[in-house]
Amino acid sequence: MNAKDEEPVLDVARGDAALSQHLRNSLRLLRGKVDDPHFRSMVDDVLAGEKGLRDTLTSPQFAAALDPLVQRGAEEYSKLSEAEREELARTGEEQFEAMRRPDPPADGRARPAEEEDEDFSDEDWLR
Repeated sequence: MNAKDEEPVLDVARGDAALSQHLRNSLRLLRGKVDDPHFRSMVDDVLAGEKGLRDTLTSPQFAAALDPLVQRGAEEYSKLSEAEREELARTGEEQFEAMRRPDPPADGRARPAEEEDEDFSDEDWLR
């Protein structure tokens, strides 16, 4: 079992372990950027599974701590070109896909395939 499996899935992730992991990573990052001890305590409670993120997100203390960071992030995002925004979105999707892939076995060997894919290499699809 790896560390991702041991952490409870956050309530707002609706069972999506990759989204939950992304949110946890984001909370850890935000915790390090905000000096407010009450905010840090709320984040610690969410990460420990003692509080739901949904309830925490709606608290005035959480909003007050994040508002300056969100404003700064929105300003930076507005300065990006359309190509940069698309690249950022593509990178995010690739990161989610990587988080959704099962971890390789600890011994480094490939997992056996559940079933073989049919070989269509000899088919002529352009008739």
